[in-house]
Amino acid sequence: MTASARTGPLPSGGGPAPYPDLDDLAADIGDRIRAERLHRGWSQAQLGARAGLTKKHVGAIEAGHTTLPVMRLAQLCHGLGMPMSDLLSDQWVMPERKTPRVLTPRQVQILAEARTGAPLSVIAVRVGMARESVSARMSEVYRVLGVAHLPYGRREAAIRVAVERGLLEPAVLDDAA
Repeated sequence: MTASARTGPLPSGGGPAPYPDLDDLAADIGDRIRAERLHRGWSQAQLGARAGLTKKHVGAIEAGHTTLPVMRLAQLCHGLGMPMSDLLSDQWVMPERKTPRVLTPRQVQILAEARTGAPLSVIAVRVGMARESVSARMSEVYRVLGVAHLPYGRREAAIRVAVERGLLEPAVLDDAA
């Protein structure tokens, strides 16, 4: 006579364990992957390159919008440099976000010019760069200073944050007015 197979932990009332909500589980795993990626200061494209996945696929997994086969999870954990067991553990703790990068001297120069309120085309001439390059650098500045999510007023917010962090000198007001 053979013993019957168990299907998993038995709740106190007997019978098989309740089936987990897979949407919640996918969202939780996606949140953990995003937190680990951000802790490392990586973009979705950077993690994707390390894991052999596309940026779009990493984004869908982080958002919990896709099923996550074990092989994809293994690829992501390899890309993150961490064991799958650590990511899935009940003891997993949200990592601290890395301290923000500092601005490069060129980014500070562009932000200082942006403080004047000049349009990007004028700033580009002043710093000797193409307008598109200035725009790309400003986008980097917004991300580094944590204001890229704002729907408007990013330039002013970036200047304020840069002054608060000592990256730009406070504006000197003209008292002669």
